[in-house]
This record gives sequence, C-alpha cells and structure tokens, in this order.
Amino acid sequence: MTKTLEREITRKVREKREELSAVREEVDDMLDHLDLLEARARDAGKPRLSHDEVKKRYGIK
Repeated sequence: MTKTLEREITRKVREKREELSAVREEVDDMLDHLDLLEARARDAGKPRLSHDEVKKRYGIK
C-alpha cells in the first residue's frame, strides 16, 4: 500500500507542478499585456511614428 500511495503522491505533485507552471506563464503574459496597456495610456494623445519612420530614424533596413 505504501508504494501505491507513494506513486499517487508523486503523480499529484507532478500534476500540481505542471498546473503551477501554466499559471505562472499566464500571469507573465497578463503582466506583459498590462505593461502594454499602461504604455498606451501614457502615450495617449502623443504623436505616433509609423513603422517606416522608426526604421529610418534608427537606421534599420
């Protein structure tokens, strides 16, 4: 019985670690999205540059 219990506990721990990893990734994505929204709010009303203007300004081909 202890071997069975040990395997069950090991399986549960593995599942929880996978769930935790997925949650961490999701939180990371949400924080990135929040950074983007905050940057857009800060820049609201300011003049914007087109993609071509940025490339020209920084010498990117």
